[in-house]
Amino acid sequence: MTRPEQDTADRPRAPVIQRLLGDPRVAQARLGKRIGRLPYFTRVESATGPITRMEGRDILNFGSNNYLGLANDPRVIAAAQEASARWGAGVTGSRLLNGNLTLHEELEEALRRFYGRTGAMVFSTGYGANLGLMSSLLGRNDRAWVDEEMHASVLDGVWLARANMKRFGHNDPEHLLAQAKEDTGSGLCVVEGVYSMRGDRAPLRRFLEVCRETRLALVVDEAHGLGTVGARGLGTVEEDGVVQDADFITITFSKSLGSCGGAIIGDKAQIEALRVLTRPFLFTAANTPASVAAALAALRILHEDPGLVAQLKERVRSLREALVERGLRPIPSDGPIVSVEVGADFDTLQAWRLLWNRGIYANPVIHPAVPAGHGLLRLSVMRTHEEQMVRTVADACADVFSDLQLSHEGRGKVAS
Repeated sequence: MTRPEQDTADRPRAPVIQRLLGDPRVAQARLGKRIGRLPYFTRVESATGPITRMEGRDILNFGSNNYLGLANDPRVIAAAQEASARWGAGVTGSRLLNGNLTLHEELEEALRRFYGRTGAMVFSTGYGANLGLMSSLLGRNDRAWVDEEMHASVLDGVWLARANMKRFGHNDPEHLLAQAKEDTGSGLCVVEGVYSMRGDRAPLRRFLEVCRETRLALVVDEAHGLGTVGARGLGTVEEDGVVQDADFITITFSKSLGSCGGAIIGDKAQIEALRVLTRPFLFTAANTPASVAAALAALRILHEDPGLVAQLKERVRSLREALVERGLRPIPSDGPIVSVEVGADFDTLQAWRLLWNRGIYANPVIHPAVPAGHGLLRLSVMRTHEEQMVRTVADACADVFSDLQLSHEGRGKVAS
């Protein structure tokens, strides 16, 4: 007979367990959960679309990265189902040993053709792609120059490589130039085409010039740029004309492609070297057949119908204009992430909760994801949002700023 479930509170705890449970972030999460102010791990009970079932309610969803709506496209779903029926639910191993499906190679070929490069390498996650690239390219004596708002996957990859982390001001290539001229060790520069929190875009052409002058490799993370920026949806690398010049481009399948996985795109010789050197690629299970087939189907849809990108841009423009008309000042950008600065962490969480109470889901961004005192309400636009939905969320944001007496310029509380 199975013993009833019980906690181990009476058992003496090892110091590492005590440290785990005593972390201030754990206490913060417990408090947030008790008072109903924890904006994370929200239970999703339906497919992710403009209206999504969450916590027993139908919610107007402006917090999803399903930018093109392809996660719900019948063609993408059918491709995933057919792949599962043919190859099974999983590959049960790494690509190195027994999990290298023809599907993986088809997706790599499609990606390299989409970007017009000679090589591509598919990972189980976008996080893994950045982790693997950083830890393979860098050594202990190398420099990793990263934007101060860089995604955690890059930071963790630099840490794994034991390289020297060097930070430069957000979207500031001149700051990078000044520092790299003083410290001339070998290394690379990593920027995001579209930044995941603020939604603004990197000036890639100038970053490329600085990297060439300082002999740094340039890596561009297009996780949020793929499918959202550029005439064909290649990202900021397309918009700024550096598709062929960036040493590596990393992407994820979990945003515009509506699946799960990631990839590195670059020159064939470099990609083939990574294929035999990258530990997060060699020693993890390969993507499930369904996720690879879904990403491949979504990529083909985007390639055949780049008009989807224009439709998304129109929705983004509509939301930004609606917010400005109501006196709010979103952070300048034309990408799918529309962020409005709130200020203090507490005010940001309060704003999130007030939107939730009105049946709207957004993402609150607080320290350390952004500098202290610069919390954001992050709205993610989907091509499938309707115009009335855009107006509804703009009205709600304006009301929330008014209710909390927040400055419409995003500088915290209005001065009395």
